[in-house]
Amino acid sequence: MTSREAGLRVRAWLGTEVGGFFCNTRRRPGTCGVCAGPATGTSCRQCDAHREAFGHRLADLVLTLTYAKGRMRPTHQSEHHVFGYKAEPPAPKCRRDLRLMVFAATTLHGRCVARRIGSPWDAVTFVPSLRRPGREHPVAQLSSQVVSEQQPVTRFLLCPGSGATEVDSTRFPRGDGFTVAPDDRERVAERHVLVVEDTWVSGATAQSAAITLKDAGATAVTVLAVARWLRNDWPDHRMVIDGLTEPYDALVCPVTGAACPQ
Repeated sequence: MTSREAGLRVRAWLGTEVGGFFCNTRRRPGTCGVCAGPATGTSCRQCDAHREAFGHRLADLVLTLTYAKGRMRPTHQSEHHVFGYKAEPPAPKCRRDLRLMVFAATTLHGRCVARRIGSPWDAVTFVPSLRRPGREHPVAQLSSQVVSEQQPVTRFLLCPGSGATEVDSTRFPRGDGFTVAPDDRERVAERHVLVVEDTWVSGATAQSAAITLKDAGATAVTVLAVARWLRNDWPDHRMVIDGLTEPYDALVCPVTGAACPQ
């Protein structure tokens, strides 16, 4: 089987499993070039504020694969999936589908990320949860699905920092939101780190992770968030939701928002 045939099989499988409720994020006028949320300019006010406060310490690239359509009545299946995968006990299909989306995105589009950044990622981590830190949280399983052409790829844990609760309550990035353990510093320094997040709401936790990694010596940080959260009860978010008509396509590049040339 050729790589293209394999890609088409993954595309067909994901289309069947999640195409009825997930849609690719949009990279076009009216959406933020960073997080793919609603925007009147090239980026939204939230991402502009982050950039003004932290500049180059933020992630070099943010990839959001799909939208979670929140606050809809009845509850939309996309919202159910992003919560169901980490419920206790978890919904097995939700967990399987999100893991496959991460696997497909990193397998099919890793070279696109490398071209944008200038090098492939050679280290992988995830945004830890305050309630379930470490590898107990299901986001660790999403991270385990990351495929890299750079072998071997190093994996390490981020730890909640002294400002973690402030990040959670203020929804704004902080330099002390996370820490890198002393023994893991060499896994970060001079590396392109891929950070896996399940849901991008404000971007505060993911960008706090990026700031920590940059301060620890990472040369580049890419954030991969499975879902960009939208609220149906907010008019600007609802405009984006109303424009989502095409089913999720694993071959659409999360870097460019267009059909992948490979």
